[in-house]
Amino acid sequence: MNDELLMEKCRGVLKRIAWRLQYQAKKISTRELPIIENACGQNQMSSVDAKLHVEEMLNSLPAKARFIIEQVVIHGVPEEIVAQHLGISQQGVNKYKRKYLALLREKLESNSARS
Repeated sequence: MNDELLMEKCRGVLKRIAWRLQYQAKKISTRELPIIENACGQNQMSSVDAKLHVEEMLNSLPAKARFIIEQVVIHGVPEEIVAQHLGISQQGVNKYKRKYLALLREKLESNSARS
């Protein structure tokens, strides 16, 4: 009986943790993805052109930064998992992500100012 109660309690804790992780990921994506959507909106380019433009922008980044942006921002992989894959800390992944998203934002703004 105690084992069943313990198992049920563990399941509840795991469900709450999973919900919090999903909520955080959703919060982050709603904060970061509008940068790409605003810069590559339908008024400026067709969706195919927008995808090519985003690919071109990502390819201009260093390999590690491109991997982090693709995994965390585009595919929604948690920073902790990307950090484990790269052998760096979660804070390092977050630092790279913020740095290179800011760089992409600057490039997009300068490109839209020229157009």
